[in-house]
Amino acid sequence: MNPIFDFILALATILSGAGWLTERRKRRAENEKAELDVSTFYVKEFNENIVNPLKEELAKNRAAINAVVSCPRYPDCPVVHEISDRATAD
Repeated sequence: MNPIFDFILALATILSGAGWLTERRKRRAENEKAELDVSTFYVKEFNENIVNPLKEELAKNRAAINAVVSCPRYPDCPVVHEISDRATAD
């Protein structure tokens, strides 16, 4: 074969390989960013729909439990005894 043709063919092969590697890195970076965006979205949705409502419910329960001591029936309250029994059983 002609040496010039061999050189051009080798150069074209090297350039196409370099282009492929560049595109591959670019696609990989785009995929990682997309995965991060999806993960961030799901964490945000989980916090809004699960964690925050649970925190609000726990705050209400804590407030109710803290208010129990001001109840005039506190010493004989069956609900307080049930909660205390369950708390000590765990």
